Amino acid sequence: MNAPDLCRTGNHQLVMDNPYGIDVTVYAGEQVPIEAAAVDELRSMLGLQETVEAFHRVSPESFDSPPRIEKVSLTPDFHKARGIPVGTILETSGFVVPGAIGNDVNCGMRVHRTNLSASQVLDCRDELETACRTMFFEAGRRIPTRREHREGLLLRGIEGLYDTVPASFDEGLWSYFHRCDREPTLSHIDRKGSLNADSIQGLTSFLGEDDRVHRDSQIGSIGGGNHFVEFQQLDRIVDGTIAHAWGLRPGMVTVMVHTGSVSIGHASGSFYREKVRQIYPAGLTHPDNGIFILPDSANHTETARVFWDAMYNAANFAYANRMFLALMAWSSLEYVLGEIDFNLLYDAPHNMVWPSERDGRQTVIHRKGACPARGFEAMAGTPFEYYGEPTLVPGSMGASSYLLAGRGLDGTNQSAAHGAGRAISRGKAMKGFDREFEKFLEEFRVVTPVDLKRQDIRRRRDIVDKKLADLKQEAPFAYKGIGPVIETIEDSGMAKVVAELKPIMTVKG
Repeated sequence: MNAPDLCRTGNHQLVMDNPYGIDVTVYAGEQVPIEAAAVDELRSMLGLQETVEAFHRVSPESFDSPPRIEKVSLTPDFHKARGIPVGTILETSGFVVPGAIGNDVNCGMRVHRTNLSASQVLDCRDELETACRTMFFEAGRRIPTRREHREGLLLRGIEGLYDTVPASFDEGLWSYFHRCDREPTLSHIDRKGSLNADSIQGLTSFLGEDDRVHRDSQIGSIGGGNHFVEFQQLDRIVDGTIAHAWGLRPGMVTVMVHTGSVSIGHASGSFYREKVRQIYPAGLTHPDNGIFILPDSANHTETARVFWDAMYNAANFAYANRMFLALMAWSSLEYVLGEIDFNLLYDAPHNMVWPSERDGRQTVIHRKGACPARGFEAMAGTPFEYYGEPTLVPGSMGASSYLLAGRGLDGTNQSAAHGAGRAISRGKAMKGFDREFEKFLEEFRVVTPVDLKRQDIRRRRDIVDKKLADLKQEAPFAYKGIGPVIETIEDSGMAKVVAELKPIMTVKG
């Protein structure tokens, strides 16, 4: 990679020289590949400084304090996206960048522990695959909701569901929801899975009519791309003390969920980004990189209210979406194996905007494809105050995932990578790699909406080829190796490895 402005300053970090004097650090060990296209996108993103200066110059009354970019950090899974690279942690003061987190608001990870052994699940994988296909893709899930439930969800997240859904409302997956005690559940979710919004923005049709029960295809939806529900086995414990405290033991089965707000987030993101574009000064040329800002000032109170409420609406939905997907996995396991324990370890987002502070000043931290990895002090008052925040880092499909404990590295604003990160684009993954893909399909169990083993389906090459193409885009050869990424996370001080998880079976949308 030819990037003279990117200079290595240590074993696991590089800095980017730039004409704006912005503090830009890329965390990547020497074995972590850095995508040239991602570096180009990072350079383009830094043009945000010109947007901020121009906006402030022509409309100083739009800002209550001088706007500035405080810091930009990139995690080792840093790769190109659309405007702002995945793996970016952007800290600003005096303004917010609503587009910095992409369309999938509050995309994140969730992990549950079970009392099952890997051998129990491996012995019944065929039956579990059938149960999962029925549950996830063939109308097996049942999540009826009333308008008051949806209002509670969008306004107050998981707490809103506990407040509005009585124990007597127990059809379908609600019976599993009521088996999850309120306080132990909420204390194991970032921000208790509940972001208080004052209003519901742009989602009126989702609420539905009064006095009737609604069912739709969004709640309990995995989504596409690299999203999944995965049954895993705890293969290796690295830190026995933390593993014991977190209830982890070798050979146990865990369930990991990776998804976000799906089409709800897309609708909310489009809604608030349009509101932000409308306040951009009429005399200024639109930014070349397409990144607009929301000034933090009394003059833009109404737009700010719309943005925060709309983002929180979508984020609350995402917390619930991950929860229901986990309940669907729980139900599938119990259908095959009978009643089991299914305890939440942690749930956290990696696409969010968070109010923060630096040196006594109010700032905003934008995480796009970067999970929180807070240390002991930041986790005070939670079940994790003596160990650090559980940091959930999946590998590529078929590769190991890792549970780590956050160490609160200031250089990344207490953040870490959210996965292995793409090595090649989805388009390039489609060209070649046929032998590697065939080997992957032989060795790995993937559950999709299409049962590729059915004889009638196998005769439909159009259906088979489309689904195989979707899988190929997410196959291991399209991603960086997870090992060097985890090494960078640990050696740089972002988080400490606690345990390694290996996949048993993955459910893909």
